[in-house]
Amino acid sequence: MGHQSKDCRKPKNFQKKHIQAHITEVDEVSDDIADIDLCAVISECNMVDDSKEWWVDTGATRHICANKNMFTSYMSVSNGEKLFMGNSSTSKVEGQGKVILKMTSGKELTLNNVLHVPDIRMNLISGSLLSKNGFKLSLYLICTFQE
Repeated sequence: MGHQSKDCRKPKNFQKKHIQAHITEVDEVSDDIADIDLCAVISECNMVDDSKEWWVDTGATRHICANKNMFTSYMSVSNGEKLFMGNSSTSKVEGQGKVILKMTSGKELTLNNVLHVPDIRMNLISGSLLSKNGFKLSLYLICTFQE
């Protein structure tokens, strides 16, 4: 469930605008998220250029990954499916599959039904899917996900 402020590794002048998630523990989940044992505190993050970094996006309705090499199972999509983004642009969905993320704790997070969208600037974990699957999202200086 995170940590107390006195144990926080972040400096006191923590900037709210740049955040990325490490997540907390869940036993039962749906097809979109599996095997979750996430260690959850939000920590500082800059704009993502590294395709291995992930952001939790409360507005995303699907998990999205730009890097095809991150998929452990993959099916190409040839039906012309497009991803509609918050800035009103669209990007082509190339495929769908499973991505396994390694947490800083050494645990793994398995995301199923992840869309492969090469044009997206950052990989996204859907906050709404986390919530739908029993996580409680508390968004302020520190974000935790609880069962």
